[in-house]
Amino acid sequence: MRSLLAGAPLLALAAVLQSAVLPHFRVLAGGGLDLTLVLALGWTLAGDWQGGAAWGFLGGLFLDLLSGGPLGLYTLAMVLMTYLASLTEGQFWRSHVLLPLAAALLGGLGFHAVVLAGLAIAGHALNWGEALLGMVLPSVLLDLLAILPVYQAMRGLHALLFPAPVKR
Repeated sequence: MRSLLAGAPLLALAAVLQSAVLPHFRVLAGGGLDLTLVLALGWTLAGDWQGGAAWGFLGGLFLDLLSGGPLGLYTLAMVLMTYLASLTEGQFWRSHVLLPLAAALLGGLGFHAVVLAGLAIAGHALNWGEALLGMVLPSVLLDLLAILPVYQAMRGLHALLFPAPVKR
């Protein structure tokens, strides 16, 4: 419950920033930082693997409410990526400092694959080559750059919310 109380305002702010501010800062003409995804993945990897899917649900819901796409598409993509990241219960991702980069790479690619497939199923016309090269790859690159500092911040927030028990 504490993680959701801390995560809800953080994810709401991230979704607003991702929808309203970050589109003005594009890389290679189309890629943007998936801030809510990076926050949810960072939380999942930081140790709250059970709450990671809840963060994914909240972040996806906030993105859905701010997007013009089909309702539930971002929620589905976020929950799926955070759930997949939580399958190892955080043990694999914390075993080496660079493994969160792999989680961000796989999570970003999977997130965009689900969103693009959902848009195509909903009847939106897509140029797959342009979407992959102009939007997905630059976005995943930004996600890779952001995951390490976000992961460290999420570890700090997790330690603040769930302090280790004192041994006597």
